[in-house]
Amino acid sequence: MLSTRKIKLMRLLEHVLLLLLGVLVMGMVWFLVNHTVSQAWMYGAAGVIGALLLIIFGVQQKIDSQLLAILDQTNFASSDEFDSLYERSPVAYVTIDVSGKIISFNPAAVRLFKVTADTMGLVNFYQRILPTEEIDQSVLESKISAGLTINDLEVLMQSATGKEVWVTMSVYTHREKSQRLVSLIDITEKKTIDTAKSEFVALATHQLRTPIAAIRWNVELLQKNMKETVTEDQSRYLVKVERNVMRMINLINDFLSVSKLEMGTFSTNAEVVDVSEFFDSIVDEFTEKITEKNLELIKNEDSSAFQIKIDSRLLHIIVSNLTSNAVKYINPNGKLTLKYRLQSERLQIMVADDGIGIPEAEVGKLFTKFYRASNAQAHQTEGTGLGLYVVKQSVEKLGGKISVETKENAGTKFLVDIPVTVITDVAL
Repeated sequence: MLSTRKIKLMRLLEHVLLLLLGVLVMGMVWFLVNHTVSQAWMYGAAGVIGALLLIIFGVQQKIDSQLLAILDQTNFASSDEFDSLYERSPVAYVTIDVSGKIISFNPAAVRLFKVTADTMGLVNFYQRILPTEEIDQSVLESKISAGLTINDLEVLMQSATGKEVWVTMSVYTHREKSQRLVSLIDITEKKTIDTAKSEFVALATHQLRTPIAAIRWNVELLQKNMKETVTEDQSRYLVKVERNVMRMINLINDFLSVSKLEMGTFSTNAEVVDVSEFFDSIVDEFTEKITEKNLELIKNEDSSAFQIKIDSRLLHIIVSNLTSNAVKYINPNGKLTLKYRLQSERLQIMVADDGIGIPEAEVGKLFTKFYRASNAQAHQTEGTGLGLYVVKQSVEKLGGKISVETKENAGTKFLVDIPVTVITDVAL
């Protein structure tokens, strides 16, 4: 197959030859007009001009025919390659119109929907999508109809046999303005494995709770009963045991939260929360560590207070994890900011520090499971890499969003925005 570059060179050659021959013809015409020549010479010149014109025409025809042959070859090869890839691809492809009617499809799509090629055209794409907590079907249809590009959206679909199939869906614009190209990758097996893994983790961590709690209680009893007789070394050992038991408890709680959120078994229970009292309790929870590091705590300066309806467990997971991270990675004598405000039926929270920050290249991975920034690992602080993952899952569970602003060695600011139902808005 000849390249596009060679086609362009041949076209350039054609133009150069036409230009040279044209100049030569015009020169001969000018000579005949401005000089007296014999009739025989004129007939000869006319013959030469005619011959040159025939040469020009012949060259043009020759080059055009070769270009057409090359283009035909290229188009045929491209079409053949595309058809081969389209037909043999394990990824399901369908072309739909704005109403969801399937216009065209490949064999993988037939297998995915469990229909025959003859009945595939009767399938309405939108009717195959099942409602889930994460997907608003009317919004999804509106985005597809508007021609918006959708990348790697996890969607639950139903085949003709009633089988539920999880797919990663991407939607692209089509050369026909009224149509959309949709790719569907079957991830049912992956979702099944993830669910089984989450269930195992939930079961294992739940079973660990009882022995860990027993260890903690016994350590507390030893500390209480041996208070007068314990030696310095024994006291140090008990403190180490207690610290590691608390680390295990926090780890177990993180695993349970992750499992419940991923499996969708974390049932939300909205209750009335006094926001001012809630944030005071968060400050009390971290007072010891704040004092230990001699941190400057910057809180709300106004005296406004309000009550909202929200799941207090999820709110606590969000704020306590963000505050814990800030305290953990802030330098001694640093500044910790913990502020909130009510803005148009939305609770907005800011947790910021002037600590080690996050490398710019790693910000995109910040909310992934088990991820810890490279400078956080070098900082030699304990962590599982689950905290921010749980925070993001919790924020999304409440229908909110979270963003981060950070610069390495200059600190990090987390901004949380959650829809709430306001009960009271009272100035104290």
